[in-house]
Amino acid sequence: MMETIEGFLGKSVDNKKSRIPALQDKLQSLSGLILAVFMLFHMLFTGSIVLGTGAFESVVHLAEPGGIYQITNIAAFGIFVVFVAHAFLAMRKFPANYRAYQAFKAHKIRMKHLDTTMWWFQFLSGFLLFFFASAHLITIIFGEQVTAELSIGRFSQLHIFYLLLIIVTVVHASIGTYRLYVKWISIEGTKHEAEAKRAKIKNINFIVWGAFLAFTIVADLVWLSLG
Repeated sequence: MMETIEGFLGKSVDNKKSRIPALQDKLQSLSGLILAVFMLFHMLFTGSIVLGTGAFESVVHLAEPGGIYQITNIAAFGIFVVFVAHAFLAMRKFPANYRAYQAFKAHKIRMKHLDTTMWWFQFLSGFLLFFFASAHLITIIFGEQVTAELSIGRFSQLHIFYLLLIIVTVVHASIGTYRLYVKWISIEGTKHEAEAKRAKIKNINFIVWGAFLAFTIVADLVWLSLG
């Protein structure tokens, strides 16, 4: 309980600066990185359908050696734990009430700062993901063995949901990976050089995520065509 209070106040019970907020920042960044890397592999996994149902089944068998499909259920549960932990750690930085929201909104409009605007989009997408991604993960955790036939059926019924889910996920993850770089990687050089390096990294980051999104949308169309 004391650690929770220190995490919000930033001070320990003896009025010294607490180390807990810094630890929470590190855990939030680490959990976010884990989820981002997982998503990249997940998009490649589901995207293997562009090579045919045989390729998709081969990837499934590779991920579930010996046909032990419960491996997927357990992995999904692990990701769900990381996901929930990341969400609760991120909530520390959300506007605590309507007054705080109004203050942030005024600051965003007044500053017209791109990184601040991106944080706002990350906040909104994170809020949506808490419900969308949770529903998807719970379905996998308690689901049956993954097969091409099962996935075709799901895409046929829930294609709008999956399209919205992947768009919101990519928006959130792409902004998150960029912010991870800015937060934890030191940028050397003059102010002009640092800004140029940051702009370059930003472009590369969003190009990579954009390419993965385009690939996933193509894969989704293939899934739909099979239904």
